Amino acid sequence: MFLSRILGSTKKSANNPLGFTMVEIAIVLVIVGIILGTLAPMMIAMIKKDKLKSGRQVVERAKDEIIGYAMIHNGKLPTSVNDLPHNVDPWGNRLFLIISPDLAINDVCSVNSTIMSAVFYSPSSSGSCTTGNVVSNIACLVASKGPDYNRQISALLSNQVGILGYGCMGDLYPADNGGLTSNRPFDDIYEYLSLAELKARVCQPSTNSTSSGP
Repeated sequence: MFLSRILGSTKKSANNPLGFTMVEIAIVLVIVGIILGTLAPMMIAMIKKDKLKSGRQVVERAKDEIIGYAMIHNGKLPTSVNDLPHNVDPWGNRLFLIISPDLAINDVCSVNSTIMSAVFYSPSSSGSCTTGNVVSNIACLVASKGPDYNRQISALLSNQVGILGYGCMGDLYPADNGGLTSNRPFDDIYEYLSLAELKARVCQPSTNSTSSGP
């Protein structure tokens, strides 16, 4: 009886012209509140997941645009992220670009190695991070600050850039946090290009060949 009144009864009576009692309305509001309380966290999580996916896509697109820029400009890399069509992440922040200093003056096809390397930190079970792999001959790195708007990848110091592993807590770039080191989970989104990858995509192999006459 009660369910039929909630779902479809519109018959009015002299004592109850609205068709529902205050108790019934209160029960409906409670049910609606429970449904919204259950769905809201799921919707927020879905929105965050979609933004992270969009952030990764923007950074990947920027990486491809760096390769395209080098193809058009005879192996020269862009000097600023502003040279890339896609340079703003889904959170409204501009991407940041780090280029090996020697490639600021040389094209990628004229050098056999770069002075820039990336130091990757690995998370431990306690959440702290220790120095892990070091990758040499990095041409450039393009990245987003991620959802917390706080850059955690280090600046280029002594020709090295530090990158925390996902799962690490910390901050290698306190300048972006008022000079204070934050202890947030690492959430920067990044892509880097090695010199070898760039040369393979950008530089045309020499076509020196010999032919013999009859």
